Amino acid sequence: MNSLGENQPVAYQQNWIRETRFGRWFLSTEIWRRYVLAQAIDDLNRMVGGEHPTPHRLLDAGCGIGLAFSLLEQHFQPGSILGVDIDRELIDIARASARQCRCQVDLQATRVAALSLPDEDFDMIFCHQLLHHTMDQVETLRHFQRLLAPGGVLMIGESCRSFIRSLPVRLLFRHPIMVQKTATEYVDLVKSVGFEVLDSDVKSSAPWWSRRDLGLLKKLGIAQRDASQATEVLIVARKPAARTLRLDR
Repeated sequence: MNSLGENQPVAYQQNWIRETRFGRWFLSTEIWRRYVLAQAIDDLNRMVGGEHPTPHRLLDAGCGIGLAFSLLEQHFQPGSILGVDIDRELIDIARASARQCRCQVDLQATRVAALSLPDEDFDMIFCHQLLHHTMDQVETLRHFQRLLAPGGVLMIGESCRSFIRSLPVRLLFRHPIMVQKTATEYVDLVKSVGFEVLDSDVKSSAPWWSRRDLGLLKKLGIAQRDASQATEVLIVARKPAARTLRLDR
């Protein structure tokens, strides 16, 4: 049974720029769910390690319409999920995704950095494509640090500067300026607020859908000037202290 608790509607925030109509549509498609979201969660699950304890509470930060809920439940079997997004319209749509889960799913329409929840309330946080949409990246990561239990895991998936600043993305989507980073800069940012990140906790790549030519030149065997430049990065970060997640409260 799902509990769909909500905050009051959230006003437009200066540090948030709403996605374009095309962007909101694209992030609801099967293409996005299958080739981006599902792949990221599958990779992050392997990076975390198959022997991780079952999280009691999992936060989906920037959950959108909730396409990740069932994937997170499938891979991590959390006791409950809290989905948070600043866009109230997306949270309303996420109700349907929440009802498809066996575990309890709660929803809140608010900024992640404005969550009023107890310290150490979560064992695992999933943050996919959120940081490059926010001006308050350090504040957001500090709130993740506060909300995670000792030894808790933060799973981040981000698009890098080279992709966000490409012409097709700039034409079709909307992002705040001057906050996008390279893969290395995102890793350094996460470490700067106190998270532990090993070399094995980072996976950078340039998937076909993030390339300017959609991978066509590679298929044709044509050399690319930016072939080695990462467009996407996955990071598994851990809050220092115990190496295992809490199994109860």
